[in-house]
Amino acid sequence: MSRRWVVAAVCLAVLCFSAWTAWGSGIRSFGLRAVLPIGRVPFLIGIEARGDVPFGLLTGSFFLSSEGRVLITASYDIGLTGDAEGSRTFLRATVGLYYFDVQAFLPSLLFGGGVAVDVPAASFLAFGASGEFLYPLAFPTPLVSASGRWLLP
Repeated sequence: MSRRWVVAAVCLAVLCFSAWTAWGSGIRSFGLRAVLPIGRVPFLIGIEARGDVPFGLLTGSFFLSSEGRVLITASYDIGLTGDAEGSRTFLRATVGLYYFDVQAFLPSLLFGGGVAVDVPAASFLAFGASGEFLYPLAFPTPLVSASGRWLLP
């Protein structure tokens, strides 16, 4: 079995497990998120789960590339504009870990912030985009990502 099939199988298994656990755990949405290859950041695709917290939204993401690079992020979004029914803009603070160098013993820490936009497409589907400056991974060029999420009832 090739490495691509293993990566695809792991992503599918994690996505299915996320959907199953999200159904009863208070998570608001889950879906797929892709990071565009700008600067030192390679093309990454992964899963994303989002839930409500007291003053905004909490988003967790797990990315995996075909070369075995891993990026795990947790973002806290504070609403800037918009309403609950339409598109909204958020100020985003992010922390996480990345493991891009296979020679490294431990993953590296990253932190930063940026802006995120969320656009509902239907009662069950939403799309989003974000641009974040994450030190030291995506600095001075931002980490740009797009997502599609299924909204849970």
